[in-house]
Amino acid sequence: MKGRKTVAALILLLAAVAMAAAATPQSQPRVTSDVHAEAGDFSLLAGVDLGLWGIGITGGAELILQKFNIPGFPLSLGAMGLASVRFSTDLHLEAAGMATLHWGLKPYLDLPEFFRNFDWYAGLGLGISILPHFGIGLASGGGVSYYVSDKFAIELRSFYVTTGHYSSSIGVRLEM
Repeated sequence: MKGRKTVAALILLLAAVAMAAAATPQSQPRVTSDVHAEAGDFSLLAGVDLGLWGIGITGGAELILQKFNIPGFPLSLGAMGLASVRFSTDLHLEAAGMATLHWGLKPYLDLPEFFRNFDWYAGLGLGISILPHFGIGLASGGGVSYYVSDKFAIELRSFYVTTGHYSSSIGVRLEM
């Protein structure tokens, strides 16, 4: 009997704490609708390919098509084109066009400024390998950008074409 009273008291105490926390204004995170990738933004991408099988260059562009104002979780949808030329034992050339989805930490005002400069994205689309072997297949990719200013970011990005070609690079993003 005593054990049941203790359990009931603990449950009531936890419920009271949960209700008090929900009613406290400071418990709600401050989130705006600001994002690094706004609808209409156009970016140029350039980088050095860090592939395991050689060194090369990458380039591309992205247009942000729409921003989704999901409360507490703003996202952006874009269209990205990437290309890579890599030199190893032979010449590799691949390209991809992908729909991208961005999520960044800019809207989360309770985070330190350093963290609010990050933006992640993932993409899915169609890719083509031209050299050393020709093939067309699905392409997937993604990356993370660190914005050092409103228009300039340092990036790590990669993309993979199902024909077996992969590109990973460190580069820059310049919003026009």
